[in-house]
Amino acid sequence: MAREVVAFLAGSPDRLALLDFLAEEPGAPRDVADALGVSGRSAQRNLAQFAERGWAEKRDGAYHLTTRGRLVRETYADCLDRMDRIDELAGFYEHLPDGDGAPDPAWLADATVVTADPDHPQEPVTRYVDAVRSIETDRVRMLSPVLSRIFERPHAELVRKGASTDLVLPADRVAAAREKNPAKFETVLAVPSFTLYETDDPVEFGLTVTDDRTFVLAYDADGHLRACVDGTDPDLRAWAVDRFEDYRRDATEVEGFGPF
Repeated sequence: MAREVVAFLAGSPDRLALLDFLAEEPGAPRDVADALGVSGRSAQRNLAQFAERGWAEKRDGAYHLTTRGRLVRETYADCLDRMDRIDELAGFYEHLPDGDGAPDPAWLADATVVTADPDHPQEPVTRYVDAVRSIETDRVRMLSPVLSRIFERPHAELVRKGASTDLVLPADRVAAAREKNPAKFETVLAVPSFTLYETDDPVEFGLTVTDDRTFVLAYDADGHLRACVDGTDPDLRAWAVDRFEDYRRDATEVEGFGPF
């Protein structure tokens, strides 16, 4: 039944326009035809079909939208809005491998989404770094598939300001960082407000959760940042915290070897 309703509304743009018109005021076939720029016959046919479906009822020569009709209009309009938003966010969603666990597009309605393109390949990186530098927060929770030197400085500044920071990285990235610069690695681990975790689970996207902002970072197969979402929606934050904790719960805290 639901598929048939969608097919019926999608079959003609006049039908959604008619729902919108009746949501504002009742109308006779002539009123509808004049307002929507359709023939009187087309207006009468659609009104009759609406009445048959229980979406409208005729009183005193005019058709009134019913409660059921209003709900159909709102639901269908929401569906179209979601589809439009998914299309707008194509550059973000195409680099998120876990379709079942992806954030709902409704949570990103007011978010800033920056994607890379051939002319501006570093735009997501620039957006993220600039945003982190502007943050005032007491706590940072991070999940990342890579260890980026570009991100290191702004996050180090947050740690110096006293922000408690938990970072979950893939175990191979942790091992590579420790091998590359053992002294620096030990110095970072010695910072009281910083805790590093390593996970053997695959990490294919990034998260940064602060007191009031949530960042979701989408990477390509080569580890390049392709999209940055910066949002404040409470549901987005709750989703991000849950995903972070899922990884942290199964991760192991990285311990230092002591002073050299």
